[in-house]
Amino acid sequence: MLHGKHLINGSKTLVLVFQNAAKPLNDAIPDISSGKVTQEEVAEMHERYTWMKFAERVPKADYFFVKDHFSSVYGWYFMDHGTFIHEAFNEALTTFIKQHGYQRVIAFGSSKGGTGALLYGVMNPLITDVLSLIPQIHVGRFINRLCPDEKALFYGNTPGFEKQVDEFLFADKLYAGYKNTKLYVYSGIFDIQFEALLRYQTFLTKKGIASELLLNRSDERHTRLVNQYTTFIYGALEDVIDQSENRMDQQAIKIAPSVRVLKEQ
Repeated sequence: MLHGKHLINGSKTLVLVFQNAAKPLNDAIPDISSGKVTQEEVAEMHERYTWMKFAERVPKADYFFVKDHFSSVYGWYFMDHGTFIHEAFNEALTTFIKQHGYQRVIAFGSSKGGTGALLYGVMNPLITDVLSLIPQIHVGRFINRLCPDEKALFYGNTPGFEKQVDEFLFADKLYAGYKNTKLYVYSGIFDIQFEALLRYQTFLTKKGIASELLLNRSDERHTRLVNQYTTFIYGALEDVIDQSENRMDQQAIKIAPSVRVLKEQ
């Protein structure tokens, strides 16, 4: 259930790096659906771990790069061919964290990985911090936009599953184990699901869950919000590892208790 690459630096802090949907995998979806691309080839694509350069540069934490090889392509870490797997996946995360004796656990990822980081950050009480970049709040709408003709890869033939997937993060039972996790979410006003993210923050607030929005006001969209701002993101992640906000304070202005705006756009 839990697969990936574990970098051990002897730290009691673990960064769980949830992988984004890489372009080669996205481009291969039609051929995966038709059987032209094998599952062995898909597995090889999942071995291309993102954020490895950061991990090599900042060895003050351990890292686990989490694979999302479900539903023949990926499953946003919570579904596999029309079945929800989040409870079993969460149990596997808990077992892994306890086996290695980690005292702090940071969930981190962008896009699809940002969704995974958010999900397990609120589900798993052993996760202490979250830095989620441009998460997909309504996964069903993203799938419908990305690959409307191949949706069966993700949903199988399960009646009503697509609607459940789309509203998954708003299911009350996900929050039963929440325990004071520090949540940072980075996005931009032109991201494809920015308005959905604001609605999700309101949803969290009503549940008494605080989160801080790291807001990019540029006209960049989705992937470029990450690729063009790695300096800020690297600094923010290192701050979370250090339990500091020094780098974020240098590069962003706090305009409200729950909103920080990047200075350079």
